[in-house]
Formats: sequence, C-alpha cells, structure tokens
Amino acid sequence: MKKITDRYIPARTGGIAITMVFLLLLAGLITAGVIYSQGSQQQQQQEKLLAEGYEMFNSGKLEMAYPLFKEALNTFTSPLSFYRRISASEVHVNPDEIHEIAVSVSLSIAHEKFFDLQTADEWVKRAEEDLKQLPEGERKTDLTATVATARAVSSLCKTYNEGNYEQAMKDLLEVEKISQPTDQDFFIFEIRFLIACGKALNQPAILNQARELLFFATTDAGIDNEKTRSLWGILTS
Repeated sequence: MKKITDRYIPARTGGIAITMVFLLLLAGLITAGVIYSQGSQQQQQQEKLLAEGYEMFNSGKLEMAYPLFKEALNTFTSPLSFYRRISASEVHVNPDEIHEIAVSVSLSIAHEKFFDLQTADEWVKRAEEDLKQLPEGERKTDLTATVATARAVSSLCKTYNEGNYEQAMKDLLEVEKISQPTDQDFFIFEIRFLIACGKALNQPAILNQARELLFFATTDAGIDNEKTRSLWGILTS
C-alpha cells in the first residue's frame, strides 16, 4: 500500500523544476539588466570623451585632445556591444572611426612641430600605430601616403637642424614625389621649409619660389589661415 505522500512526489518535483526555470530566467534578466546598465554607462562615457576631445581639438589644444580619443577606444567592451544590440536604432561611432580620428590628430600635432622646423617622430609613430588598426580600403591607402610623407618631413627637419641645408633641399624634391596633391599640410610646410632654407643659404631664388607658392596658396587655392598669414611675416622678416 502506497503512502499518501507518494502521490504528491511527482507534483512536487514538477513544481521544483518550474521554480528552478523561473529563477534561472530571473537571474538571466537581472544579469542582462546589469550588463545593459554597464553598457549604457560606457556609451555615455564614450560620448563625453569624444565631445571633450573635439572641443580640445577645435580650440587648438591638440595634445590634450589626443588622449581623450585614445581613452574613448577603451570603452569598446562586451557590455557596450550588448547595449548597442538592444539600442540598434541609435547611431554610434565604431573603433575604426576613432582610430582614424587619432591618426588625424597625431598628424596635426606633427605638422604643428614641422612648421617650427622640429622633428616629430613620436607623433608619426603614433599615427602609424592607429593606421594599422584600420581596415584595408581607399581611406587607409590615402592615410598611409599621408603618414609616409609626414615620416619623410620629420627626417627633413632633422637634416635642416643639422645644418645640411643643400641636402635638405635635395631631399625636399624626393618628398614632393611621394606627397599627395591633396595634402595641404605638406604644401604649407613646403613653403615654410623653402623660406628657411632660402634664408639659411642666402638664396633669393629659393625665397622667390616660396613667395610664388605662398601667393598661389592664399589666392588661387584660397588657403587663408593662421599659418599662411604667419608665413608672409616670416618671409618678409
């Protein structure tokens, strides 16, 4: 004869199973909620870092902008990916875009130093490191050429500072061959470099060449900025 309690064992077992499933679902929901919250916080942190980076860049504080963009790269984590899957309707930046920004900022800092005839190997190297993270494509090809030009320009500044002005002028011709027609930063540097070498070598012909290029830059090309205005002063001083 069965005990009375035996009748209820299956029911109890089934109840326990249902309870376990419920608890597992509840735990999953809680975990998902925590991850979503973490991802949301990281998204907000990323947006804050990018906004501050752009603000610093636009105000000319380039070396303060760079670490903000690099820190923004650290926000790309699993919780952020989970958050973005849930918030698929929102538009977000991806790591490639920030690496590209970092390349541009590094090159901008390098060209600020080049304008003062200083080398900038460290910043060119940083640009090269971020460049490696970009996917193959037309944009990477263009940036690769621009970074290679910056590397050569840094070498030019070294040669100039060593007092090898004639060699520097010869090397400038080689750098021109690898530079892109759209590389405005190099074009401005070239004028600056011609002025420096022309004065160092006491060669009016080089200075006249610089004057013609500067006139073209400010009129035909329409480049009117702090550097071009400064170049007129450097040329005539």
